Amino acid sequence: MTVTRGTRRGRRATTLLASLVALLQLACGSGPEVILRTADGADVTGPEIDRDPLQLLPPGSVAWFHLDVGTAGQSDLGQYVLADLEARLPLPEGAGFSLRRDVSQLNVAVYSMQGMDFAGIAIGTFDPAKITAAALEYKGGSLAPPLVKTEYAGRTLFTAQSIGFSILTPRTALFGNEIGMRRCLDRIAEARVADDVPPWVKELLATPNTAFSLGGDLSANAVTAALPRRLALLEGASQVQAVGNFTPPGVNLAGTVHHADPGAASRSATALLEVGGSLNVYAQLLGLGQPLRKLETRAVGTDTQVVLAVDGAAVKLLMRRFLPAPPPPLQHSGPGWAAAARTSHALAEATP
Repeated sequence: MTVTRGTRRGRRATTLLASLVALLQLACGSGPEVILRTADGADVTGPEIDRDPLQLLPPGSVAWFHLDVGTAGQSDLGQYVLADLEARLPLPEGAGFSLRRDVSQLNVAVYSMQGMDFAGIAIGTFDPAKITAAALEYKGGSLAPPLVKTEYAGRTLFTAQSIGFSILTPRTALFGNEIGMRRCLDRIAEARVADDVPPWVKELLATPNTAFSLGGDLSANAVTAALPRRLALLEGASQVQAVGNFTPPGVNLAGTVHHADPGAASRSATALLEVGGSLNVYAQLLGLGQPLRKLETRAVGTDTQVVLAVDGAAVKLLMRRFLPAPPPPLQHSGPGWAAAARTSHALAEATP
């Protein structure tokens, strides 16, 4: 993978994207669905939200992650990562929802105000009625947490241990932790929706042929600004951006670390190589083989460019060994809406 000039200038465990899908209820009525109202009183409809759903995310993010589900699912490792992520979603099987089938992309913004919070937008195809009905029926189990329904800013949220979702349109959905989602709902209720996606994020999103992109603004606040002083390989760094895919040998990544001066960029390139060598040594001692198949760094002006390839088998082993096991599939407490619908249909057909 080649790091382009545009990438250089634009640009938590990965699977901890945790939870998925959706924002706000669908309204009833014969006219277009009104989701929010602008400051001048103009109605904004569901289709208008679908045209630019990222506008729901507040400004001030310290990190960003984007996943193109379709591209990721074209490889064995990508399918493995997606299956693991799907197993962690707080949705009962009766919701009829499949991450790999129904979602085209995920965008997650991380914030650090009084802690680490996140909010995300899922884009795809959703069945609001089925998802809502299944969530309302599910009462939890001995191992799986219950889904809790709450109302906030006129919208319905479903959460499991503070991570949740709420349906917006059949194409757009909001998810995240409670604080992150409520910030988005406040933004809607107060008519503060606007295009606040950082320019460097937009450039990452525009990079073709990538399964994922990620980055962080190390100068965003006191928490992130302290990282370069604590990690030698980030000395003087202001931003980190990367794009990648899941093609053989596993995870391939091309990234850039922006620095204040060329000296810091050069020192960072050397430090990254040293860290990579140490990681392979420690991995072998832990029986993980040699996960890093390729690591190249170079300083170009005030930037440190990085090209990295990680062995796919090692990624799977690391996920199984160090990530908590996904919870068991959420089951309905009774026959549920699907069985009831089948019974009703059968009775109707049997009635003369």
